Amino acid sequence: MRFSGRLAGLARPLRFPTLEELKVSKPLPAIGFVTALEDENHGYFGGYLVLSLLGRPLEFHCTTPVQPNQAQRILYGPTLRAYVLADLIGQTLLAKSQLPVQAVLTDQREMLGLTLLSDDIVACIESMPTVDSEAEPTDGPSLMLTNYRVFGTPSCLWHPEAIQDVLQSLASHVDVMEPFERIRAAIREAQRITDPATDSQHGLADAA
Repeated sequence: MRFSGRLAGLARPLRFPTLEELKVSKPLPAIGFVTALEDENHGYFGGYLVLSLLGRPLEFHCTTPVQPNQAQRILYGPTLRAYVLADLIGQTLLAKSQLPVQAVLTDQREMLGLTLLSDDIVACIESMPTVDSEAEPTDGPSLMLTNYRVFGTPSCLWHPEAIQDVLQSLASHVDVMEPFERIRAAIREAQRITDPATDSQHGLADAA
C-alpha cells in the first residue's frame, strides 16, 4: 500500500532529537538530578541530568574522574568525600548547566554542601525507613513524596511548598529515584567506551 499527499511523510525514518534540539526558548519546568559514584581504579565520577516533568531528558553533563592522592586523603580526613562530591563535582556540574530548574535532587547527603555554593534549591531524597529502622533526624525543611523523604540542611532557605507540586507531577510519570540509575549507567557507559590508556585523571586542587 502506498501513501499519497502529506501522509507520505510519515514513512520517513524517525530519529531521536538531540538534547540541544530539545531546548526551547521558553524553558519548561524541570528538575535536576546530581549524583556521583566511586571507582576503585579511577576515583570519583559525577553526573547531572535535567528532566522535564514527564521524565524526559533535557540536559546531561558528566565529569572526568577525580582521584585524590594519599596526602590529600590524610589532610582532608573525614571531610574528603563531602568536599569532592559537593565542592568539586557538584559545583562544576551545576555551573555547566544552561537550563533553569525548579530544584536539584541528590541521593547522596554529602552533596547537600551545594546549598552553600549554588542559588538552586538543593535537596536530598531517600527511601522512607522501614518499620524496624528510623530515619536520621534533620533540622532542615522536609516533605514526603510517595515512598520517599525529601529534605535539606538547616542552612536551606527553601520551603517544602515551593517544590512539592513539581515533584509530585514528576512522580506521577517516573519513580523519582530512577533518574540516578540513568546517570550511573551513562557514566559507566562513557567509561566503557573510553580508552583507559588515554583516560585523563584529575586530582584535587593542591592541598599538600
